[in-house]
Amino acid sequence: MKTGTLADDRVDLVRRRMLDGVADVLRRGDALTYSAVAQAAGVAERTLYRHFPTREALLNAVFEWANERIGFSGAYPTDEAELTALARRAFPGFDALAPVIEELLLTPEGRQARLASKPERQRAALALVRHEAPGLDRSSERQTAAVLQLLTSAATWQSLRDYWDMDGEQAAETAALAIELVLSGARTRAKAGKRSHTTKSPKHKREAT
Repeated sequence: MKTGTLADDRVDLVRRRMLDGVADVLRRGDALTYSAVAQAAGVAERTLYRHFPTREALLNAVFEWANERIGFSGAYPTDEAELTALARRAFPGFDALAPVIEELLLTPEGRQARLASKPERQRAALALVRHEAPGLDRSSERQTAAVLQLLTSAATWQSLRDYWDMDGEQAAETAALAIELVLSGARTRAKAGKRSHTTKSPKHKREAT
């Protein structure tokens, strides 16, 4: 039992060294090859292949490693406060991991890793909108959820960084303001829809009578 635990710890340590090696290679601006990662991690190339037999497997692990580094536990936000807190935590974290985040954004393997959690992200974003703006029509609900998910994404961080020269903290506050405005508009629309429905209901009843 004890031996198995030590063995697991050693495997985890080796994996982390290899993922740190990926970050080192990308920070240097070098091509992300297995030989370069193995050299940066101080392991044999065959060891790297044993843990990550394909580039897709390697980038999937890098994606999880990056989420861990920025403090994302896998629990998606359930309300506005948690959503803005995520942006304020994640965007400065993206700054520290910029070359790694850019690799995940720009490569096919990185896109595949990001989209692996697509259903969970969609469900979480929709649930948040229903919580914050109950009664919103289905089309507006979906559009609002899509915008909120985008506002906390690495793509938004990169766009604000590239076009507006914002660092992570500035980008996070910009995203937080946008989240506030989007949800405020969603609540206004939901209330207007409820008023409209209430106004029409008596007329419908009279016609039925």
